[in-house]
Amino acid sequence: MLNEDVIYLIMPARFGGINGIRERLPYLADLGVTALWLTPVFKSSSYHGYDITDYYDVDPRYGTIEDYKALVREAHSYGLKIILDIVLNHCGIEHPWCTDPKYKDFFNTLPAKVAGGPNSSLFTLNSSLTNYRLTTVVDPYASDYDRRQTIEGAFTRKMPDLDIRNPKLLKYFTDCTQWWIEYTHIDGIRIDTFPYADREAMEKYLNTLHTRYPDLHIIGETWVTDTPFIASMQQGELDSPMDFALFSAFGYAKHEETNEVWSGLNRIYNTLCYDYLYKNPAKVMAFLDNHDVNRFLEDNYNYQWIKSLKQSLAILLTLPRIPQIYYGTEILMGGTTEKSDNKVRKPFPKRCLTAEGRTPDENDMHRFLKKILQWRKKNSRLIAYGTMKQFIPHNGIYVYERKLEEQILVIANGNNRTATFHPERYAEVIGTAAGGTDIISGRTVSLTKPLRLSPRKVLVITVSGYSITYRSALPLSQSEATERTFKL
Repeated sequence: MLNEDVIYLIMPARFGGINGIRERLPYLADLGVTALWLTPVFKSSSYHGYDITDYYDVDPRYGTIEDYKALVREAHSYGLKIILDIVLNHCGIEHPWCTDPKYKDFFNTLPAKVAGGPNSSLFTLNSSLTNYRLTTVVDPYASDYDRRQTIEGAFTRKMPDLDIRNPKLLKYFTDCTQWWIEYTHIDGIRIDTFPYADREAMEKYLNTLHTRYPDLHIIGETWVTDTPFIASMQQGELDSPMDFALFSAFGYAKHEETNEVWSGLNRIYNTLCYDYLYKNPAKVMAFLDNHDVNRFLEDNYNYQWIKSLKQSLAILLTLPRIPQIYYGTEILMGGTTEKSDNKVRKPFPKRCLTAEGRTPDENDMHRFLKKILQWRKKNSRLIAYGTMKQFIPHNGIYVYERKLEEQILVIANGNNRTATFHPERYAEVIGTAAGGTDIISGRTVSLTKPLRLSPRKVLVITVSGYSITYRSALPLSQSEATERTFKL
């Protein structure tokens, strides 16, 4: 399972192919990530691989199936897991199924090459694209018409929609996935466009895999920014829906001051308030960006944005989530999807594999992320299984505690101005502890007196042990001070 892992997302076409990734395994292990999610390596018509044309082979542009098998084996020797990205909702228009009429019942949206020959348009006149309105999947009032269009419409005009309700197709995908698991020894799978496929059929697929491979971890793309929707995807057999709600909160917060109850780091607080909806929030996969969206550092970013990135990474890596980091984040790769997805999918610069090849700013970011990742690797149980207590952001400062066999405090100034942390407000998690050590700087931090925080500053403090009697931090005007004792 991936409960304690940090996932690093790689596009093989932008990382030197499979053998290029193999060459970079020492770099990735040294950075401190523990699992690698590769976008699809199957044969396809595009560089991104999501229009698969052969589910049993690797695209020769990336390497061979034996190269992939060697990658998994060598990754394991470095303590790195491998996640296979697979698409069950649709295939590529150039898949052989699309040219052979005997497979026409594999499709919801019938490719015209099946119905009208090679010179016809891509789709018949009666076929349509999906409406991309995934709300219909959970809406108790949704019309059959809208729900069918969501589930049965083609994803794009080059990706006809597959009908996984067909028992033959469902068996094909189940057998195919098992082959990849047993032949290559992957550790998990990520399912693209998860909610677009029929839910009942997907549950059968997932149940079979979990029954036969109890340690296999399954992630599903759930691209809706509402927590209730994402949580509903975890109520069945799916281990890890992708937290697009938290992604959205980080995306807005980086531009905002933490003042109004809906702005800045209040967005993180407000999103986490709904974790009670999840079957297991600590298994949800959280991220700041990926290959389909703007990078956290957009075009023409400045030093203030870099500080926001550091703060957001520190928060991401200490929340009860499985975090995913997009390749190049550690060397300040930026870009937006405004004109082309290619701007967020640039090749990883080979020079950046060594400190000598990186710029001073790139080295600073690399050191920062490596410091937190290596700490997290040693304290993965605390993050995966520890309790969390968060405080409403106050005066722009967001504070939360994680605790298991030890205790950490995360203190973040969500404003572009200096703010002061007053420890008495957080007495219920500080108690009489005198201080702790910031894992980022290595400096001792006092927790007995006010602490000035520079703009967008974040501290991750390992607190010296406490066994405490303390007075309530509630304002005396609202309630009497009460004494409480906590032992750790």
